[in-house]
Amino acid sequence: MPNDPVLESISADLAAGRTEGLTTKVLAAAESYSDPFDMLKCLSFLKLLPQDGTESKLANMILDRTDSGNGLEVAKALYNLGLSYFALKALKDVEPSDHTYRLTCRCQYDMEEYESAMDTYSLIKEPVVNDRILLSSIQSSVGEHAKSIETASALLNDFPDDYDVRIAYVNALMMGGRTKDVSKYIRDGVKDKSADSYAVAAYVLRIQGNIKAAGGYASRAVTLNNEHIGAMETLGICLALKNEYDKAKIVAGAINELSPGDKAAISVLSYCEGH
Repeated sequence: MPNDPVLESISADLAAGRTEGLTTKVLAAAESYSDPFDMLKCLSFLKLLPQDGTESKLANMILDRTDSGNGLEVAKALYNLGLSYFALKALKDVEPSDHTYRLTCRCQYDMEEYESAMDTYSLIKEPVVNDRILLSSIQSSVGEHAKSIETASALLNDFPDDYDVRIAYVNALMMGGRTKDVSKYIRDGVKDKSADSYAVAAYVLRIQGNIKAAGGYASRAVTLNNEHIGAMETLGICLALKNEYDKAKIVAGAINELSPGDKAAISVLSYCEGH
């Protein structure tokens, strides 16, 4: 849907902060399309606007245009927009596979249906790295902290330099109450002065409530790598927590520009809701 004048107009309004009546304009644009993927672009705009029920209405319209052929891709897009409930509905007619089980498991986890997520995980025949990361999160959520740490430790052993694996490891430790081990890990990590290590430290400090230090480490990480999504997410959240909502929204926009539809942008915007 390149160079669509209506969507370009909506995008310009958002950039200029002209939000009055924009929800109605977005919905009208969506209703003019028959392709669910065109409508998903409209739905993504709604994430930047105050919620008034239009989001659910549009999501249901998209589901009406979803079938077994496009269901998986539509579900992925809905999941990335933070709409796990609707993503699961989009998957209902899709042929079961590791792809569908994987996405179903993620949606169930996001909806805090942890036991169901654990059951679905067992159906994945060939787990990949991100599946194993999710397993560690599920194990923590159901109180199996020793197993979660074991899963995350095995991942760290296999992929010591993977940022997402490192985040999974510190999450497992924090959920398991091993705060001293977490502190030691991030202290040792930042000695290499890498963007990833700074970003891991920023994430942990933000979770622990030390917003000033977290923002500092996140800024260092972004300075070293201005495309580090994890660091940008932490930076954006820290800005929002300091009531610097305009700056946080700019960071969310930058994330979305780097990785359209990335959940990190939605995460930052969730902290700006109402502002």
